[in-house]
Amino acid sequence: MLGYYKARSCDVGESIQMVNISVPFPEPLRNQAEAAARERGLAFDEFIRQCVSTTVNQNRAVDPLFADKQIYTGDAPFDLAENHDRYLYEGDR
Repeated sequence: MLGYYKARSCDVGESIQMVNISVPFPEPLRNQAEAAARERGLAFDEFIRQCVSTTVNQNRAVDPLFADKQIYTGDAPFDLAENHDRYLYEGDR
């Protein structure tokens, strides 16, 4: 069922029309989300809105994880992906 109501507040600082949606959650995820909302002093629905807003507004072009376009083309051990911690922290023994 879709319903409409006026938001009390939102990121853009004005009252906007909101749409109610129903999204099924696995019970463990819902429990984690409810706990996270409580820890932050937020209502569950506001917590979900903030999570979605953060995700859809993420600019991957400036996120260091996604913005790095460098590709290493030199020699590397054949098992680097599997044993990267060993190479990073223990060295090549």
